[in-house]
Amino acid sequence: MNALPIASMRSVLTDAVELAGGQRAWSAKTGIHQSIISETINGKREVSEPIINALGYVLQTVCIPMKGQNHA
Repeated sequence: MNALPIASMRSVLTDAVELAGGQRAWSAKTGIHQSIISETINGKREVSEPIINALGYVLQTVCIPMKGQNHA
């Protein structure tokens, strides 16, 4: 499984929900409330860490150098 930007997780969620047979089915499978799933898919909520974990991913924070900065 490859690393994905967090922005991609909304489409991963949408695909997982479709494969499960809908939001209620994915909710029952994961224990995440259906309204949270709906709001996340519709962009009213950010993709939460519990959703990321339920999709089989782990959230990691990384540091990336900024352009134009001197690095030792």
